[in-house]
Amino acid sequence: MGQDGRSRGDHARTQGLHRRGATHRGWQGERQVTSPNTETLTKEKIYGSTSGDASKALQEMFAGLHPAAVDQPFASIFTPESAAQFLKRVGDFAGVLDVEDSHAQALAKLDALIEQLEGVRDEVLAKLFDKIRTVERSYRQLAVYFENVDVRDGKTRDPVEFHIFNADPSAMKNDIDSSTILAIDEFVKSRNDTFNFRQFINNLVVPGYVPDSVRKRLEDIANAWGMLLIGDLRDERNYRTLAAQFQTDGAYEFLKRPEDKAAADVVVAGYVKLRERHWFEQPDGTNPDADLYGPASLAFAGCLARTDRTQGGGIGQGPVGMKFGKLRGVERARIEPRITQMEQLTMERQVVCVVRNADNDLVFTGSRSMAHDPLGVLKFFTSYRILRYIERRIALYLREVAERPLTRDLVMKEVRDPIEEMLLAEQKRGTIHGYTFSWDPDADKLAQGVLDMTLEVLPVGPAETFELSIEVPRKKKGEG
Repeated sequence: MGQDGRSRGDHARTQGLHRRGATHRGWQGERQVTSPNTETLTKEKIYGSTSGDASKALQEMFAGLHPAAVDQPFASIFTPESAAQFLKRVGDFAGVLDVEDSHAQALAKLDALIEQLEGVRDEVLAKLFDKIRTVERSYRQLAVYFENVDVRDGKTRDPVEFHIFNADPSAMKNDIDSSTILAIDEFVKSRNDTFNFRQFINNLVVPGYVPDSVRKRLEDIANAWGMLLIGDLRDERNYRTLAAQFQTDGAYEFLKRPEDKAAADVVVAGYVKLRERHWFEQPDGTNPDADLYGPASLAFAGCLARTDRTQGGGIGQGPVGMKFGKLRGVERARIEPRITQMEQLTMERQVVCVVRNADNDLVFTGSRSMAHDPLGVLKFFTSYRILRYIERRIALYLREVAERPLTRDLVMKEVRDPIEEMLLAEQKRGTIHGYTFSWDPDADKLAQGVLDMTLEVLPVGPAETFELSIEVPRKKKGEG
């Protein structure tokens, strides 16, 4: 096999045909001319000279080289474009086999060569996927986000506006000379520093762990423009290593702070599995299981947007903290804490974690306790987002009448009535449970350009009030 020195017309002369042999220079790029009779004799010469296991082995061998070589005309298989490649492959096999090899020896050599080629293939694929692993992780995070943002209740809703910055969060080493932070600040300012509240950016997601200095800078931006910053902790392998990082000299020692701007920051603990590993991906020191895990912040942002679209900001109240519905597109999380561990993470450390509920579904859960902070209840990010949203809406109405002579009619028409309509609409949507709004119509204050207003809002979330009554059956007379 692979030797074409005697192939020029030999198979035509074996049948006594006195004509010019077929030209086989097509294998070198020229045109190939083959008659049907020549085609038949070629097959007979290859397969017909043997019988039994040897014939079967030859057929399997040629089928492995080219699937159509068993029953298709050779002229349709070996085109001028593919003939050179095929000859190289046949020559490789011809260099492996010897004339003296038995059937078992030939198969063993072919199996060894195939195993070697498969090893090269697996090594190439492993190195390729290792190079593109970061890009693949980003795309799969986006896929999980869109998987979770969909409500799926049959109702038509406005799409979620989604902006992507092509940047690597791990490259943000400090908060001073980061072009990414500067670009984010300028973009958010262009959208939120405007009278059109419909184009406000509400959530800022930074997947992966960033240093404290960078997170505080992003936290300042989120607090200044009324956004919620969503980030991640590191990819900790288990709960023990995660809890240890909250201790003294740990990476998360100062994650929880009693500051007002900390209300604009929420952190998700634990990575989620984005896909199973491929057969050619092998565990190593940095990736023990070789599965592809990624930060859960984008998935959490999708669940957050889904609950907003469903109930206008309403989020299901769980027995401990808040639950954010079923997590779609993910079957496993790196850390799935138990009840006591979840209480420690959500209430003491004030991070969001992924738990597996009684229905074997993954859900996000979190809490902002009042520990070490008398205003902690206001810093729960659900209430915070609602209050900041209403604050921005009211600020827009006030800016409309700024530097204008204030009169009662003007204030009632352009300030009081729009605010009350907005509050009633949010109450119907379920964003708030109730409100108390009043304003001072004193003419002297209005003449001085002073407008006093009082607003009390009861948003959804931990500010809910529950009335619990326990009925104890009365004992009948004579019972102990």
